[in-house]
Amino acid sequence: MYGSEIEQPGLRVDGVYQINEEFRAVADFGFYLPDETDLGGGNTLTITWWELNFNGNYIFHNDEESGLQAYALAGLNITGISSEFDGGGDSSDSETGLNLGAGIEYGMSFGNLFGEAKMANVGGDADQFVVGVGVRFPVGGN
Repeated sequence: MYGSEIEQPGLRVDGVYQINEEFRAVADFGFYLPDETDLGGGNTLTITWWELNFNGNYIFHNDEESGLQAYALAGLNITGISSEFDGGGDSSDSETGLNLGAGIEYGMSFGNLFGEAKMANVGGDADQFVVGVGVRFPVGGN
């Protein structure tokens, strides 16, 4: 994943629960790589950014023959930001906002490839455009 505001790549882990053919619930945790800025004089500012999301997906296109799905997503975003100045002084904050976006998913024999684009933390000060790609592996039965 990549966030437009922090301008850093990150990693995400998610879980998906299929409610029925059209709806599913998704929870995920994303952690962006820390952003370090050299301020000169041996001082560095490090910003760490994470997000926790609880989304609902509405699958509006499901081609079982090709394995392609397209979905809209909406949900809740909790964003946490912390900064550390090695010359002293740390701060952290979190806020809640909304997610709005869409994605596609392609079923393969080993898992599902997916791509997603969303506006995260809409309504908050830490809103940003997030693009993510990855693989969802089935865990458990069926």
